[in-house]
Amino acid sequence: MKLEVWQSLNIEQKALAERYLGLPTNVGCSSSEVFEFIPTRIRNLIGTWSGREASCAWRGVPLKSVAQAVPTYSMSCFLLSKTTCKKMRSPIANYWWGSSADSKHIHWLSWDRLTYPKALGGMGFRDMRNFNLAMLGKQGWRLMTNPDSLCARVLKGRYYHDGNFLTSTRRKHASHTWRAILAGREVLKQGLIKRIGNGTSTHIWRDRWLPDHFGAPPFTPEEGQPVSMVSELLSENGQWNEEVIKQSFIPVDNVAILRTPARIHHDDVWAWEPERHGFYSVRSAYRLLDMARIRDNEGPEASTSENTVWRKIWKLKVPPKIKH
Repeated sequence: MKLEVWQSLNIEQKALAERYLGLPTNVGCSSSEVFEFIPTRIRNLIGTWSGREASCAWRGVPLKSVAQAVPTYSMSCFLLSKTTCKKMRSPIANYWWGSSADSKHIHWLSWDRLTYPKALGGMGFRDMRNFNLAMLGKQGWRLMTNPDSLCARVLKGRYYHDGNFLTSTRRKHASHTWRAILAGREVLKQGLIKRIGNGTSTHIWRDRWLPDHFGAPPFTPEEGQPVSMVSELLSENGQWNEEVIKQSFIPVDNVAILRTPARIHHDDVWAWEPERHGFYSVRSAYRLLDMARIRDNEGPEASTSENTVWRKIWKLKVPPKIKH
């Protein structure tokens, strides 16, 4: 088939070999082998720095700004395996502790601890897996905010032609790219919130629509409630119907609903809650995942109140190597 196409179109040589524009053109069942070039490139890069006697403060600068930036482009399109992330982490950790990509020096703290923010006792290194998911969340955000783009129309026709992006399911023979976008969608669901307009497309009990309210849906149980859409809670003049709200919700939900702005002459739109402007950003998405990871490891108190002692240490007017 390839030969027939080449002869028909007079193609002298093929351009789509192993990689095109820095990305693999064919990802099979095992993505670890396909993306092996990324940890290899990081190891070779760190190898050029090895042998130089430098403090931890200096070693952290090229690791964060150069080495950890190498997989950014690939992470924005593909979900790298945990094996690949571990291979990328290994030379970075070795160089941090021993000035060499293959150093055998003792690692006095786990890498998971080093990826904590500096204000929580870490060193601020990236957790590669969470950063990968935050980057992929950007692709899902673009599908939602630009549904008329060529990419969005192709994916919709292929994977969710009879539904929407947030409710689409993973098909059996879905491409590696689509599976990656679905992985990033899970990040979106944690931070997406509906900005209320006329309320006709927002479900009261299933959608996230109450800002700063313990996860965004109401606490009131859904069973036996006569209302289901937010539009049923609005009066004709665009104001909240306080009588209906008081009859249907518990007091803590009443306060949250009444303080939520509504624009009756506009449609409901999705917004990114962690940002004031409502637009998705990789930085806020990564922080959202990072805080969730820290809560799982250290408990809820670790992420809600940052340690003031660590902040004071990093603000000391001493050489950086002394702070480290």
